[in-house]
Amino acid sequence: MPAAELIGLAALGWVASPAVAKLLSEGFTSLGMMMINTEKRLAKLESTIFPVFEVVLDAAERSPHRSKVMKWLRRLKSAYHDAEDALDLLDYQRLKRKAAAASSRRRRRSIITIARVRSLFRPLLRGSRNVLSSRKIKLMRRLSKLEAIAGEAEKLRDLLGVQPVQTAARDGRQTISLPPRGVFGRDSDCEAIIRLLETKHRQEGVPIIPIVGRPGVGKTTLAQYVCERLTSEFGNKHFDLVVWVYASRNFKASEIMKNIIQQASAASEPQSPVNPNDLPAVIRAHLRNLDMMAVDNIDSDEVLQRKMDEKLNSKKFLLVIDDVWCDGEDHAHNWDTLLRCLSKCSPGSKILVTSQTNDAPRKMGAAAENIYVLGELEEDDFLDLFIHHALNGEGIDPCVREDLEKIGKTIARRLDRDPTAAKIVGLCLQDKLQVRYWTETAEKDWSDDKTKALMWSYQHLPAHLQRCFAYLNLYPKGYKFKDLEVFQFWMAQGFIKPAEQDARMEDVGSRYLKELVSRFYVQSHGSYYTLHELLYDLAEKVTCDDCLKIEGNHQKKIPATIRHLCVPASKLKINQEEICKLKKLRTLIVTSGEESIASKGKVATGIFKSLKRLRVLVLELNLENLAEFISELKHLRILQVPDISKFVLPKSACALYQLQVLRIKSARSIPKCLDNFVSLRYLEPPDVPDIGKLTSLQGLEIFQVRKEKGYELAQLQNLNELRGRLRIDSLENVESKESAIAANLKEKKYLDMLQLVWRDGEDNVNSNLDVEILEGLQLPPNLTSLILDGYRGRSCPSWPEHQTSDIQELTLERCRMLEELPPMEQLYPSCRSLELCNLSKLKALHTLPPSLRKLTILITPVLTFVTKEDLQMSQELKASIKQVMRNRMQKWFPRQNQEDLVPKGREMRDFLVTMNGSDNDASSPGHTSIPADIDRWLRLHEQKMELIYSRRNEAKLLLPSTLTELWLEECSITNRALSACLQNLTSLTTLSLGDIRTITRLPSADVLGKLTSLQAIILRGCWAVTSLGGIRSLPHLKELYLSGCPCLDSKDAFLPPSLESTDFLCCANVDDILANADLPRLSRLTITQCHMRTASLQFGNLPSLHSLRVGHCPGLSFSVDVQKLHSLEFLILQNCTNLQAVMNLPKSLRSLVIRGCPILEKQSVKSDSGVHMLGGVPVEQ
Repeated sequence: MPAAELIGLAALGWVASPAVAKLLSEGFTSLGMMMINTEKRLAKLESTIFPVFEVVLDAAERSPHRSKVMKWLRRLKSAYHDAEDALDLLDYQRLKRKAAAASSRRRRRSIITIARVRSLFRPLLRGSRNVLSSRKIKLMRRLSKLEAIAGEAEKLRDLLGVQPVQTAARDGRQTISLPPRGVFGRDSDCEAIIRLLETKHRQEGVPIIPIVGRPGVGKTTLAQYVCERLTSEFGNKHFDLVVWVYASRNFKASEIMKNIIQQASAASEPQSPVNPNDLPAVIRAHLRNLDMMAVDNIDSDEVLQRKMDEKLNSKKFLLVIDDVWCDGEDHAHNWDTLLRCLSKCSPGSKILVTSQTNDAPRKMGAAAENIYVLGELEEDDFLDLFIHHALNGEGIDPCVREDLEKIGKTIARRLDRDPTAAKIVGLCLQDKLQVRYWTETAEKDWSDDKTKALMWSYQHLPAHLQRCFAYLNLYPKGYKFKDLEVFQFWMAQGFIKPAEQDARMEDVGSRYLKELVSRFYVQSHGSYYTLHELLYDLAEKVTCDDCLKIEGNHQKKIPATIRHLCVPASKLKINQEEICKLKKLRTLIVTSGEESIASKGKVATGIFKSLKRLRVLVLELNLENLAEFISELKHLRILQVPDISKFVLPKSACALYQLQVLRIKSARSIPKCLDNFVSLRYLEPPDVPDIGKLTSLQGLEIFQVRKEKGYELAQLQNLNELRGRLRIDSLENVESKESAIAANLKEKKYLDMLQLVWRDGEDNVNSNLDVEILEGLQLPPNLTSLILDGYRGRSCPSWPEHQTSDIQELTLERCRMLEELPPMEQLYPSCRSLELCNLSKLKALHTLPPSLRKLTILITPVLTFVTKEDLQMSQELKASIKQVMRNRMQKWFPRQNQEDLVPKGREMRDFLVTMNGSDNDASSPGHTSIPADIDRWLRLHEQKMELIYSRRNEAKLLLPSTLTELWLEECSITNRALSACLQNLTSLTTLSLGDIRTITRLPSADVLGKLTSLQAIILRGCWAVTSLGGIRSLPHLKELYLSGCPCLDSKDAFLPPSLESTDFLCCANVDDILANADLPRLSRLTITQCHMRTASLQFGNLPSLHSLRVGHCPGLSFSVDVQKLHSLEFLILQNCTNLQAVMNLPKSLRSLVIRGCPILEKQSVKSDSGVHMLGGVPVEQ
């Protein structure tokens, strides 16, 4: 069959589907009594006509009459669209009446009588009925035409000589299959790439290792396989950080740098492989590091480079850049910018790229010997891949399976060893495990064109997925699209047809997208999606009559059949005449271009007077005259105009009754008649007055209450379609409980996350009003996450249990008046995560939810946990604790910044005032001498400890056995209370203690030995800790982070042998701890700003250590001896200004970095090649 006819059948096949039945049914229902015998007619179509569609399409592929079938399909599609537009205009009138009724209700409140209103509007209503009648007649005619053309399928069946087969329609299968995605036949390629990555390269800058090959050969899969092997099999021996970015044709250096910074921020610091369980990464998240959010707002390349240098400092990284292109000067400039910004990286860092040609990597600077050309899969490996996807299910009869495998070999050979085709065709065959069907498939000719097999698979997609996939052709190649964005486009075009009446279109769209992902038509990257290069070609072929995308300087003729057009702004005037002829155009996307447009007003006038059927209008430039014609676009669903202040929607835009998405620069650009937007689901920006009129609104992430008309909390009353998350800001502006009740939150059954924020957190307020407001808000019924931020009540509201029973995440933040919590086990039985942050007056925590997994307590200075045994402690023991603390602190604090003491002293003074009712030492610490500050701080600390141990009643922290993470920071807990709360926490994986000055040691082995799941311990700013207790008894501890523990006694610091990663920051006597360490699994060690008892650093038994960093240790004045570190590969010495020698460098060492160590730097010798050497190892300075 000629390729054009094959494409034609594939492109038009969706219309010969139940989509026609659905449209006819909707149309007949809208016409009501005007249509006769509609039920019988639909029943006849369902039973006799629609089953013929599939057999006609299948037979046409092999018939000499296929051209007649294609003509019929084109007529059927045209009739379908015409009927759809007629029905849409009828819906427009219905929505117009709905808006008029709402307006009429408002008018009835005026002084004009109802009779007067009726007399005024009677002529208008009579005219409206006449218009409506004519529209119904037009719809009736178009539906009849569609029905008649559909009925011609029976004649075509007879012409083709086939009989109808009673099978289920092709759209019937709705289940989603996610088969395991194995990698076949690429082990040797993977090992070759890893060898290239291990090779030491002498070239300047970061070495580039390209994987090149044709589209679909498996370059991306191989790169992913390499990363997986590097992290899973080799741990972090090769690279400290692996960063993956997707470039494509539209990349920018700044976007890639932002991506690198964000991924490096999410990874550990200073050195760690990319791992979601990485301990330092958890610490940074816990400390609310804002880098990942702030970086999106950085525009300067210089600032981005500094930020990237900071994040990649001394890290040996692997940067993987997928889908590299270098087609012009802009690409070359961007690559040059990126590579210059990466030029000062740690030795051993590499860049792995994938590209379709050798040319792009060479232009980037890749050496020819480093280019790895990826060949086709071996025939047996390709067959394994195909069979994996085609016969992945269980329960297949062995005899049938054997027959299918034999036929599968024939099919596989016709796929030209294309992995993408193997996945898609295989998954398509997985639905039909009949020998006959597979035999017919094996007889198809897919030679000469790699998309032929994909085209065949496309024909077997359900019709609704065909339309959704084909529309993605409007996106530029390599474009990263979001799920909601594509749902909105599909909805606007009417592609989403929920089977259930109350189903939400976005939810159905999500199912569609998941199906396309599971069938390999769309690639999911977590937060965004892309299309494979080959599938862009497929989408372009199947939409050649419907969709057109003009890119760059390419000039294309625009066919008259086009319904969806994406065009650069620079081409608008050139193509104006052709565009004006597209009377049935439904999508117009005008992208910004380098050239400006002269006479924009004339262009807009000419175009928009003609394009009355537009459903999607996206502009990246300002067309000033657009406002004049906007009201004529009665089918419009999406309007997106550029971020400019000049554009203002006219009042006539209120006639856009079908508008679903409106994105515009500012709220001032939006007319006041919001209640006319009866279909609007998404609005940007949301900060508009009277937003409560938009009763169809689905997304409203932030609502700010103001003391202005139109911004009252009652605006939320009728917004019951809101979904997902909602933040209500500035609740201090709510004046009564009645106003809170008016928000009607209890009716918002689709909300699952609610954040309630008070901006004014001062104490001199009526806290009872806040309680009443919270009670009046009445939580949404299906809420799973609740955040109270800045709440000023002294107690939590008494919500009914049914409102809180499903909440899984609860956060209380900046609730500075809150003194106690409600009975958590009753109100929040399903809560798994509880965060208490900055609750300055919270004194007790009596009960916790029974299913709690994560507990975070931050900055709760008055909250104290103490046991009965603590309260019975002798004065002698108290005195000895004070003395040890005083002795060690006086040695440590002269090396600390004075600024560390002042805020801590102020916090303790506030604690004493709160607990004791008086200020025993009211004098401010000021900025006197450091010894004076130390003495003042110690005196305040001793007073605090005395108050804690003098309480009348114990206050234990009672934790449920389900707990997996415990984060305590800036609260008070004693040694015994800590031991008591950790009893029987066999599921605990992470324990973090930060800025807690009341504990002097970790629990004993009797307690810690029972924590069989504990993998990470963080001690940060625990100045009084002298001993790590029974830490050596922890069987599975992998990560230990010690920061600001100056009193730690090396004699009581025996580390567990299971450790794999350890950080010492601002600790004392680290050299003693490491000299005696027996850590056979430790692979990464960092020592920063630590005090050494001696001038040298030596190591005990660390046979697996491969990465060592020592930085900012001026007391290290003699040597670092690494003789025993036989596996050491990476050694970084930074800012050890007095270090004189690094001794016994092992043969395993691959990278040596020496910076800010002037004595050592002078010892390095410059070789003939210009590389500095020390002990036979290249030195990076």
